[in-house]
Amino acid sequence: MASTTSKRTSNIQKESQTKKREKRREMKHAYRLTIEMEDYLFFASMEKGKVTETSPLIHNYALAYALGWTTSPYFHSKQSPAYRQQLEPLNDKGHYIYPAVPIQFTHTLMQYNTTEETFSMVREKSLGFPNWGFIKCIRPGSQFYTYALSASPLSLPGRFRLGKWMSQAQLTIEEIAIQKSKKKNSPHLLNVWDLKVIPQYFGSLFNLLPSRLVKNAEWDSPIAGYTVSDGDSDIFLPACQFVTGGTSK
Repeated sequence: MASTTSKRTSNIQKESQTKKREKRREMKHAYRLTIEMEDYLFFASMEKGKVTETSPLIHNYALAYALGWTTSPYFHSKQSPAYRQQLEPLNDKGHYIYPAVPIQFTHTLMQYNTTEETFSMVREKSLGFPNWGFIKCIRPGSQFYTYALSASPLSLPGRFRLGKWMSQAQLTIEEIAIQKSKKKNSPHLLNVWDLKVIPQYFGSLFNLLPSRLVKNAEWDSPIAGYTVSDGDSDIFLPACQFVTGGTSK
């Protein structure tokens, strides 16, 4: 009886496929995005007692959803994130956006005073004890900027909605020069989960859910990335992919 053999992919074939995927994902287009809020912006960045505060930073995962690059189900049976399933397909498309930092911003404090919604006819507590607290949100007119990289030309909206209140924002898009490079430091805000190489040093650390963000990151050895021309200065942006590390959800 003749023995049967199954076909196996050689390591050379695997390496070739990997190189093809990396070549397809090589970023060839860069955009500087300016976000101007036309309404009050609210994220539950941190909670301090009865005060829920919005940090003057915009997480790149929030931007990916807001721009319509990916979506989450309208109904959730439980409060459980699925960033890997929803964001990883963007890596094959060659899309990436970095967290946004402020150009100018101001906060305002709002008080809320509500009662919990319930469909039960049983009243467990008096209506004299409502749910109340304060929201520290960002005012209209505040501006942020960031960079988006893509393997192919991007079509971005002039306006989009952002944050828990789906606040309207204006988006100004400027395509800028990009070239591959290697450097030891990057001044822009970075998502630690998305970095291929974790920096040895950084100037600032922000615990902004769902991941940590760092600014002025430095590495002991040069790492691969892209240099983009922003006006009179060049900015190095390390090569990143959505959910490289962090949660497996």
